[in-house]
Amino acid sequence: MKIRSSIRYKLSVFLLISIIVPIAASIFLSFFYTKRSLKEDAIRENSNIVHQGATSLISQLNQMNNLSLSVYTNVHESSSLYNILSRGRSDFMVERNLYSGLHAIEQSAKEVQQVYLYSDLADQSYLLINGFLKRDVGQTGLEGHYVQPLNKDDPYFEPPHVSHNYGMEEFPYSPVNTVLTIHRPVYRAPLKERIGVLSIDFKLDRLRNLSDMLYDKGNEHLYLLDDTGTTVYSSETEWIGQKPPHSWLQHARYNLFQSGYFDWKDDGFHGIVIYEKFELIGRVWTIAKQIPNDYLYSNASRVLRINMILLVSFLVVAIAATLFVSVKLTAPIKRLTESIKKIKLGKLKLDIYSDRSDEVGVLGHTIKNMVDTIDNLIMRELRLELANKNNQLKALQAQINPHFIYNSLQSIGSVALHHQVPKIYELTSSLGAMMRYNMNTEESVVPLYKEISHVEAYLELQKQRFKERLSFRMVTEGADLAFKMPKMILQPLVENCFKHGFENNSGPLEITLVCRSDDEALRIVIEDNGLGVPPERMRQLVETIGQGETDSDSDGSIGLINVISRLRLYNGEESQLLVRNLEPAGFSVTLIIPVRKEGSST
Repeated sequence: MKIRSSIRYKLSVFLLISIIVPIAASIFLSFFYTKRSLKEDAIRENSNIVHQGATSLISQLNQMNNLSLSVYTNVHESSSLYNILSRGRSDFMVERNLYSGLHAIEQSAKEVQQVYLYSDLADQSYLLINGFLKRDVGQTGLEGHYVQPLNKDDPYFEPPHVSHNYGMEEFPYSPVNTVLTIHRPVYRAPLKERIGVLSIDFKLDRLRNLSDMLYDKGNEHLYLLDDTGTTVYSSETEWIGQKPPHSWLQHARYNLFQSGYFDWKDDGFHGIVIYEKFELIGRVWTIAKQIPNDYLYSNASRVLRINMILLVSFLVVAIAATLFVSVKLTAPIKRLTESIKKIKLGKLKLDIYSDRSDEVGVLGHTIKNMVDTIDNLIMRELRLELANKNNQLKALQAQINPHFIYNSLQSIGSVALHHQVPKIYELTSSLGAMMRYNMNTEESVVPLYKEISHVEAYLELQKQRFKERLSFRMVTEGADLAFKMPKMILQPLVENCFKHGFENNSGPLEITLVCRSDDEALRIVIEDNGLGVPPERMRQLVETIGQGETDSDSDGSIGLINVISRLRLYNGEESQLLVRNLEPAGFSVTLIIPVRKEGSST
């Protein structure tokens, strides 16, 4: 338990966790993300490949089908294959024309291996191989006569099979290989009377070339199936012409969707299958591509193995570095702890000597200096405590006097109301409101309406002094009365009118206060009809305000610089204080206080 509670143990564990966990998490997250990305990219890319392959195969099969329709070309010419079959004749001229027609079909595509034609009316078979025509008289019902094409009423593709001579005598130069055959019955229009059968054997070279471009040999497999499940072409050549029992192929064939993909897992295959189905000559063809997971995620697995090797290497380095750092860091802390324990024994003189300049060394010197300082301050603590008590007593007495005066004013107001002297009550209430406003030291920033109320109370007291000579006007319409500003800003400016503007003035006294707000700033204008400021003094005043110097004139004028300084401190450096003389007489002070963007409250 002691080992587990030590800083060295905790530090070692923390460093190991902080190194191993992020690296391991990063490796596995990147592995799974890479797998998902590889799968998505493979599905998207191979879906396009399979679709393009299906389009090419459709084109190739259509070419084969269209070639079988050439029996109906030139039907208005007596030498055409159609007219020869419809007449049912068999002579030397007929065979020449037959040879020309069949040879034209054979030369139409290099994939054509041989062309077979049977005439129902003449009961005659013809086979053209490499430009050589073989004729065979029909022997219906006799053993050895080829009758399979005659049992079909619609054109169809015969799945790949070993080529043969349709029951005729063997050709010594006839090739024997796997071919795909299209059989087309020939009908007399418009009676739907069959007059013959045309069969064309196609080599699989073209299909093989098209299909080989759709998969990666050795890693992926591709199958092209007809609607009977017979393999027309496959990367596994042993299944060509056969019906493979693969369950994933059956799932692709009978899937309800025309195209798509699905994951597959059984004993023989684990991966994804991408398929597409298309219809041609009344048959549904399926092209399916098999991509094993081993091949799909081979790059991701390789990256994971490399990352695991790096992780093990980092782990060995991290363990060594962690042990070194923890021992190097905690050893001096342990010695420092032993020294600090001596404080419990009352020894305030610690002998801590360290040549380290790092944080541990600084900590040791700091603790030593702290202990020395504590030792020096113990004897001064009682004297400081007594001094603090005296200061607290003086502060309490300083609070009692203003409260006593305010309470006395309230009593005087009550007596005035009792003796029916309301004017005295109004004056004492105004004076009491001013004192209460000044005594509230907890509120250094106030809304505009409180400043205006304070100025009104002050002017009511001044009106009692100057009687009817004094008149004042306040315009606050259009002003944001909740606008926050430093306390005691407006009253000193109004008081300045009485101290400097109205002295030695026996005429009417007028004061105007106008407040306006917009989206940018609050503007406050205070004007009087006093004597104004001499030009030289005005120049000094403007310069003092602009430079931000302390306004300490000997004539006792209100420090305008203090007003603008407080405004700039709270409302920003864009705050302005403008002064000017009025015509014919008077003085004007304009405050421009910008709106704070983050709110106007303190």
